[in-house]
Amino acid sequence: MQHQPIADELESMSNEKVRPHIRALKIGAQAVGALAVGALAIGALSIGALAIGRLVIGRSRIRRLEIDELVVARLHVTDSLTVPSTPAIENDLAKKQESEHFNPPTTLDRAFNKLFGLLVGLGLGLPHNYLLQVRGRKSGRVYSTPVDVLSRDGKRYLVAPRGYTQWVRNAVASGTVSLKKGRRSEQFGIRILSDDEKREILKSYLDRYKLTVQRYFPVPAGSPTEAFRPLTGRYPIFELIPQR
Repeated sequence: MQHQPIADELESMSNEKVRPHIRALKIGAQAVGALAVGALAIGALSIGALAIGRLVIGRSRIRRLEIDELVVARLHVTDSLTVPSTPAIENDLAKKQESEHFNPPTTLDRAFNKLFGLLVGLGLGLPHNYLLQVRGRKSGRVYSTPVDVLSRDGKRYLVAPRGYTQWVRNAVASGTVSLKKGRRSEQFGIRILSDDEKREILKSYLDRYKLTVQRYFPVPAGSPTEAFRPLTGRYPIFELIPQR
């Protein structure tokens, strides 16, 4: 009977040591369970997002097919009801398409132009790099974009390699533009070149700045002047007239 308290004490100490281990195991099991539930929830959300994305893409494709079919049907009906086009009408249509030619910039192009325009505005860049500033024809705000100015035979030209951009339309509407570099800013009147005047200018422009503008031309740098004849309607060119 004297040994019973010692046995009880040993049993109590043993239980006290075991309880923390059991508690730790229970907490670990709960944590694993929570992680598993979280993983299942994330998986379900991912599957749902994927399904929604596929559904949206599928609907857009169906919508695009419906529009394409509708356009084709309209074209077919129009062709069946109208007389064949005359050469004069076809030429007018071709000129209209050329006057609407525009190669839009990508998101990367916009970011680069914004950064490069900032540098040119601070006075950096090559001698032909300027920050073109032109007032918006609708908003009245002044918009800026970096440009390459071509000097040839004592004259300066502004070529739009992307075609009929917004700055081209704004320049035509206002009749004046400004070239800025660092603290210096100069204002110019503009003269729009005819298609017959453009071939030599386009060739010089592409040959001189081919590293940056070749991607906008379907003919390679170094091509003969005559190769630019079919392209003249796609590229607006302005002669810069200094204003005194």
